[in-house]
Order: sequence, then structure tokens, then C-alpha cells
Amino acid sequence: MTIEYAALERFIRDHILLPENPINTLEITRSTILAMTNRFSELGWSVKKVEDGASRHSLHELVSPDGTQQLSMVGGKVFRHPPVTETICRRKHLAKRMLDLAGVPVPAGGDFSPQERAAAAAYFEKVPKPAVLKPTDSGSSQGVTVGVRTAEEFDAAWKHALDGSRGRSNVMIERFVEGVELRAYVVGEDVVSVVARIQPFVVGDGKSNVEELISTFHESRSVHYRAMKMPAVVDWPFVEKQGLSRDSVAPEDSIVLLNPFCYPTIGAYIVDVTSVVSEGIVDMARGAKNAIPGLEVAGVDILVGDIRDASSALVVEVNTAASLDMHRYPTHGRARDVDRDVVDYFHKRYGIVE
Repeated sequence: MTIEYAALERFIRDHILLPENPINTLEITRSTILAMTNRFSELGWSVKKVEDGASRHSLHELVSPDGTQQLSMVGGKVFRHPPVTETICRRKHLAKRMLDLAGVPVPAGGDFSPQERAAAAAYFEKVPKPAVLKPTDSGSSQGVTVGVRTAEEFDAAWKHALDGSRGRSNVMIERFVEGVELRAYVVGEDVVSVVARIQPFVVGDGKSNVEELISTFHESRSVHYRAMKMPAVVDWPFVEKQGLSRDSVAPEDSIVLLNPFCYPTIGAYIVDVTSVVSEGIVDMARGAKNAIPGLEVAGVDILVGDIRDASSALVVEVNTAASLDMHRYPTHGRARDVDRDVVDYFHKRYGIVE
């Protein structure tokens, strides 16, 4: 394990391995959309499905019991914020400026248009290494390169960022921040759930090679329906940077990360830490949501060296359409009914006539 992932290794040992925190048993998942629309209906809201062949998401219109208030629902996202709120959150550099203005700590870095490549290269030379390059308008790990150190790696990462963008993107260059990635789900002024998203990993036993350990990894996840449906995507060049190959026998008790990213779709572990995370980190998540004009519900991504120490935390991103299911169905720890939290918030704010 390289020094850049020391905090992640500590978290894995302290919150998964040493307490023998098992993978949750999960036989089936339930539709978030159905759960939310049913809850709105129970509370007296009119729920109308909207047909739109251009959208890949289910669309609903929600009208308050007295008929005076209307909400939009796209997939599991319920909102009434203006379009500018979406624009800010979708364009990472704009969100970062809002966060910085509000005094929310963010990773050091800058963004450059595709025409400013020479200036970006000069900036990259000054940034402490390793660095991260990513498009400002992409989602998940699309177009992101972690651990960029050399001019040659910069060239490849710049191209990858532009190729992974939606067409009008700047490229953001940031110092790599060592730590654990948290997703805090903020509803109004309440942080109702915090999970740690942990890269897929295996633990060496001194006997099995990495390929065999990965096979055991997938077997262990078979008890969790959602995890079973999303097997690990192994980034072999990343594994090789840890000094191992498919046939290598990992030393006993060593932790081998299988991918530099921590998204559920590539096999990440989701660990509920709501009850143990620092109150300062909770306050930071709330402040990040409030830094974006008009935003009422958000998923806030935070990198932290120690989940009990807010001084080590930086906000990476604010999402308007954050997944509810990672909170509803974590691989480790308590499941949280964030879908009900969202519906109840909007009902209390807009559906109850005083």
C-alpha cells in the first residue's frame, strides 16, 4: 500500500477488518421511486407520472394536498430549485467557487478551458504531485485520472478528461488528497446519513494469489443482492503499482486495492458511519449544501483523513441527484430510510397548511 492510501488502509482496518464488521445480508432491493411516490400519496399529495421519451429517468409531478405547491421528481430526485442550481452543481468549477466563497474547505486546484492547455501544463508543473485531472462537467469517474506525476501522464490525462466530458467542459487540475471518501446526504438542515465509499479491496493471506483472492471477494459479496449485482472492476495497472500481478501471492494481512475509484458500480464497499463521524464533518456537509443557491437536498462528497477529525476534511463535490440506494442498502452497517426523510421534509415545508 502506498503512502497516498494510508488513511484508507487505516479506515479499512479500524472500521471493517478489526471489528469484524460483516457484509450485510440483503435478499432484494425495493424501488426508491415507488417508495417515495407511495409515501407522497399517503400524505395526500397528487402524484402524476409524466411521459417523456427523451428522458432516461422516470418523471413525476407532485402537487401538495391543498393544490398550491408543485414539486418535480426525476428518478429519485425531488426538487423545486431553479435551473441555475443544476448548472452550478453540474459544472464542478462553478460549485467549487461557491464553496470557496462560503468558506467551505476544498482541494487546491484550478480549471482551464480546452484552449488553455499550455497554461494548464504550466500550472500542473507547480501543483504538488500526485495530481488529479478531471472534466468539470462529468459524473462518476468519467474522464478522471488519479495519480498524475509526469508530463507524459499529464498529456494522457488531459486527453482523457476532454474525451470523458459532455462537450463544453473545462479541465480541473487538483492536488491529490489522501483520504477516505464520504457521501453525506443532506435534507434541509439535517444530515440524515453519512457513508464511506471504499474502493474494492482484498486482504492477503500469504497463500493465495491476487486472482484467487478476487474470486473469494466475489463469493463473500453474494449475500448482499446489490453488491452481488455490481462485481469488482479490477484495474490491473493500478494493482501493479502496488507491486503485485494476477499471479502474485499477497503477503498475509496486506490490503490490495483493486481500483483507484470508489463507486458502487465498480464493486466499492459502502459503510454507514452516520453515528461515528465527527460533528464538524456533519457541519461541513450542511454548509456545503447551503453554499449552493436554492439547493434543499444534496449528496455532499467529502475527502477526510480521519472521520473523527474535521480538520482533515475537504469538500470535493455537491450533487443534486445523489443516489439514495447506497444509504438504503449499505454493504456494512445500518441502513437509512433517506427516501422517507426526503418526502417528509418536502411535506412539512410545502404540504402542510398552517
